Amino acid sequence: MPPNRRRQQRSQQHRGQRQRRQRRYVSGGQGQTFKPGFPMNLFTGRAALATFAAVGVVLMVAGISLAAFLPNRGGDADIDEIPTAPAAEETAAAEPAEEEDEPSDVIVRNYPAADFVIKPEFELYTATISTSRGDIVIELFAETAPNTVNSFVFLAENRFFDGLVFHRVVDNFVVQGGDPTGTGRGGPGYITGDEPNEVRNEAGTVAMAKGAGQPYFGSQFFINLKDNPALDFDAGNRDSFYPFGRVIDGMEVVNAIAEGDVMESVTITRAPNPDAPTPEPEAEEGAEGDNEGEAEAEDGGEDGEAGDEDAGN
Repeated sequence: MPPNRRRQQRSQQHRGQRQRRQRRYVSGGQGQTFKPGFPMNLFTGRAALATFAAVGVVLMVAGISLAAFLPNRGGDADIDEIPTAPAAEETAAAEPAEEEDEPSDVIVRNYPAADFVIKPEFELYTATISTSRGDIVIELFAETAPNTVNSFVFLAENRFFDGLVFHRVVDNFVVQGGDPTGTGRGGPGYITGDEPNEVRNEAGTVAMAKGAGQPYFGSQFFINLKDNPALDFDAGNRDSFYPFGRVIDGMEVVNAIAEGDVMESVTITRAPNPDAPTPEPEAEEGAEGDNEGEAEAEDGGEDGEAGDEDAGN
């Protein structure tokens, strides 16, 4: 066979082999199929499902572990920063029972509002908290914080505080009570707005506890165990606490109070205010009658004179 003919046959055979190999490679026929390597093989077939499942399980376990060990940053603020109480509006007010149907020994601890029961200009008020450790006598600043004092007096005179406990005691900070549930989350069923004043939170002063950022309070109050300027009106903090009273007797009892100690009773004492304005004297009825009689006589005389003059004409 001529050399040229042989070269042509070899060339045709080579071309045919390349075409067959290409067809097998592309079509996935009987020849060797393409298999992607790592990491692309993780995203194909059963390997992909296994990979995604494993990654999901790892992420889930990591999330649960992280949530369990991270500190809780929500809820109430640190007690060392402010004397906290919950949002007072969360406590629903119960319908007050009719007075004639309610036994006298039942203490109501839920009200829709506080009746106004004080006369700040004419009376002075003190509150005596009786405990097993002794009595605590508090002077109430009725003229400085009339609404706050009124709510406290209203609750005390309705025996709201009797039998409640000091549910929170923080050494070298405050003692706190006035929660009907004893958990630090209760209130009287209504709220009272802040009454800003410039009385400082010195040792022995009494102020109302409230939730962080709230401009109102319920029934929980605290007594400062030391000077706490961080709670003052000019401290520059988000929350300020405005004292409405001061311990004038029994500070040693306050310092001895332990968590769970009971307020056996809270008694309000009213006394005349020596600086009260003098009421204007009322005119006596007899004097008014005499004045009216004189006026009628004068009118009669004038009428008579006018009549005489008419008759003369």
